[in-house]
Amino acid sequence: MQSASIINSLQALSKADKPLIVAASELSGNPVTKLEPGQRVQGNVQEQVAPGLYKVLVAGQTLQMALPGNLRIGKQIELQVVSNSPRLTFSFLATTTPIATHEQISPASRLLANLAELPLGRTFIESTGSKAVLQTNGQGIDSKQLAGALRDALANSGLFYESHQAEWVRGARSTGQLLIEPQNRMPQQPRTTYTEIGNLEAGYAGNQPSVAHGIETNAVQHHKATDATAGIPRELMTLVQQQLHTLETHQLTWVGEVWPGQTMQWEIQGEPEHQASTAESRQWSTELELALPTLGDVHARLVFSRGEIMLRLQTDDTVALELFNRNLPELHRAMGAVGIQLTSSVVENHETT
Repeated sequence: MQSASIINSLQALSKADKPLIVAASELSGNPVTKLEPGQRVQGNVQEQVAPGLYKVLVAGQTLQMALPGNLRIGKQIELQVVSNSPRLTFSFLATTTPIATHEQISPASRLLANLAELPLGRTFIESTGSKAVLQTNGQGIDSKQLAGALRDALANSGLFYESHQAEWVRGARSTGQLLIEPQNRMPQQPRTTYTEIGNLEAGYAGNQPSVAHGIETNAVQHHKATDATAGIPRELMTLVQQQLHTLETHQLTWVGEVWPGQTMQWEIQGEPEHQASTAESRQWSTELELALPTLGDVHARLVFSRGEIMLRLQTDDTVALELFNRNLPELHRAMGAVGIQLTSSVVENHETT
């Protein structure tokens, strides 16, 4: 997952109406992998390979780029890295060469970039509806049913909607499953058209015949960006921001009623994929906080990696402390029976930590 790279690229794209330049290296492998999105670099035109196609020296490596206009050999060009994955892509920072291109930044990209620039924080997902996740109907709590209900509550929160759409296309998810997610339960908003934008572009082109076709004014681009947000429910904007923040921080917090009358806060955090050597070694942690009527305030933290779990339980209640310690051997046996090794378990008084 290249989440940070994606967000940095969107932010770089939103700051200027410049053409995108995709670079190819003469060497095998990815070109100039040390470059990061947003970084400014200088290029030197070395050779014209074909009309509009040049070899440019960037950061000590020769790259092949499609550049607008006729550039003289030895010309210096100022570039900014837009993306380094899956292909190294630049945009112009400053150049005396007129730019004529049909490539423009879409309003959707600008919208995502603006959302990505908002301060990153913890993603809070609140349980929707008035019902508890697990309906006990006066019966005891079934841990397997509770685990499944919590999984569904998180899966149907809307955070994973796009991946669920892909599953729906493959036939792996039903229409009914897709319709229960928040994106499909928001009030329909009237869709806007681009008629006014088209008129504005036509008027501008008529008054500026020397401007190359496809170049839009900042006013037109701003109008498109504004139009992109028109009619979008505020709840959906918040949800998209939460998706971007979850990609960036690799953590989220769910808050809701787990069974009638019992609220729980549940935090999940994953180790960034690029920091884990393998998928199996990737570390996941989850924390639960509950105020139970008999056991008092309980905080549980579990860390999972390579099929093993480490557990830490904290409570302020001495009776609960003794109860947890007494039942730890049974917990070890129960987890071992389903193939999960509990390698470490600690029960401690919350006040002393």
